[in-house]
Order: sequence, then structure tokens, then C-alpha cells
Amino acid sequence: MAAGHDSGAEAWQAGAYCPRSALEFARSPLRAHRRQRHRENFVNETTDTTATEPAGTSKGKSRITQLIGKFALGGALLVLLIGIGSLILARYGLIDKITGFRGFMYMMWPMIALFVVAVVGIVMGLLRKRGAGWRSPVALVLSVVTLGVIYTQVIAPARAHPPLHDISTDLEEPPEFRQLTLREDNLVPFNNMEEWRSAHREGYPDIQPVVIDRSPEAVLANARTLAEERGWEIVNVDPAQGVLEATATAGFIRFFDDVVVEVTPVADGSTRVDMRSVSRVGVSDLGYNAERVSSFLADLRNM
Repeated sequence: MAAGHDSGAEAWQAGAYCPRSALEFARSPLRAHRRQRHRENFVNETTDTTATEPAGTSKGKSRITQLIGKFALGGALLVLLIGIGSLILARYGLIDKITGFRGFMYMMWPMIALFVVAVVGIVMGLLRKRGAGWRSPVALVLSVVTLGVIYTQVIAPARAHPPLHDISTDLEEPPEFRQLTLREDNLVPFNNMEEWRSAHREGYPDIQPVVIDRSPEAVLANARTLAEERGWEIVNVDPAQGVLEATATAGFIRFFDDVVVEVTPVADGSTRVDMRSVSRVGVSDLGYNAERVSSFLADLRNM
């Protein structure tokens, strides 16, 4: 035993053994150095990732701008689906014409709201310097284009034309339909014929009958040919009464408008031509009937 203790003491003195605290003390500088290196590597990696990450990537955007972009784009696509779907269904007669038109017009207010939401998303992304992503800009473009179409195709024409849907070259005795029937509320929005005449004279002073240097029979035959070329549905042609009735269409929805043409002989052998074009639904025709009458009579005169 003494020999064992002596050899242990010798080993202790030689440094073969160390207390636990002494070992920890010896290792602590190495561990501290390793931890410092880990910290430096982590900071460098993080700095490099942040510096090289594009502002428009999903990692670079804040969660709120992502949600705004998704809401704006999703809402714009949904509104477009409903509006365009309404137009297509109405065009092919799957829903009522006026219902499809209203579905198209109802896009306006939701699109204005989504326009504001998209702008907010873009501004927030710019202020946070992380980008707004692609959804908000796309929603902004969709809303602007949709509102532009509504304005140019409906609002601007409605402002430029009087609220008329019954256009005639003769205001005192408008040409009468024989086979086709006028709608019951044809005077809307006017209370009587005199109000309609006054608005008609003010809005379309150039809508007048034309005189053509040909016989009534020849003019009526030319009128039928011209109507067929334009794709109108011929309902009635009566040479004895000098009358042609047809149905035309207007706009993408293909609203139905009824047309009557009357030919009357003039003393010198010429023919006076009167024409009337009436929309079956709606208040304002956005100028379609007046354009139809003017262009038809101009082409008929040149035949």
C-alpha cells in the first residue's frame, strides 16, 4: 500500500493527474474561442443572406403586405369572373339581357375598393423597403383596366347622349310597327310624347328623313338588301304598304332593337324614307339607335 501511495504521489508530482476544476480551467479558453468563431460565422451568414435577398421575394416581404396582395388579387379575379360571366351568359340568352348588363356594371364599386387596397399594399411594401410582391401591382392593373372599360363603354356614352331609346326621323308621326310590338313603358323616362319630342330634337337634331331619287319599290328592295347585309332579322316586308320591319342587335350583349323603315312616294317620282329604331329594354341606348338610323340611311342613299 505504501508503495502504491508513493507511486501515486510521484505521478501527481509529475503532472499525470489533474483535478476536475483544473481540467475545466484548461479547456475554457478553447471553448471560448470556438464560441466566438461560431458567433462570427452566424453573423456573416445572416448579413450575406439579408444583403443578397431580393426585396420582392416572399422572405423579403412582410406578412401584412402578402395578405393585402392576396386579398386584392383574389378579389379582382372574383369580380372579373362574375362581371365577364354575366356578359357572356346574357349574350347567349342564358340570363336576361338587362341582368347581364347590371352584373357588368356592378363591378365598378368593388373594383374601386380593390384599387384602393392594391395601392395601400404597394405603398406599405415601399415604406417597409421589402417590396410589395407581384400580387398588388397585378390587382392594381386589373382594377384600372376594368374601370377604364366601364367608363369608356358605358359612363362616357351615357353622358354624351340623352336618355333616349326610341329614335325616329319623324317626331310628329313616327313610323308604326305592324308585326313587331312597342314595349309598354316605351316613353320612360318621359311623362308624355311632347317631352320625348323635345329631348329628341335637342339631342339628335340631325336625325331627319331622306329623299332618294328612285321608286319606292326599288328603295324598299335596297333597304331589305342592306338590312340582310347587316345581319338583321327580317320580320316583315310589305311593298304594298311600303314597310320593312326587322330586329337588330347592339353591343357585346346583343341587346335587341326593333327597326321599321317606311317608304313614301314623292310627287316628282322620288321616295321619302323614314326610319325608327327602338330598344326593347333599358332607358338610355348609349347612342346605338341614332347611330343605326344615321348610318343606315346614309348607306341606303348611296346604293
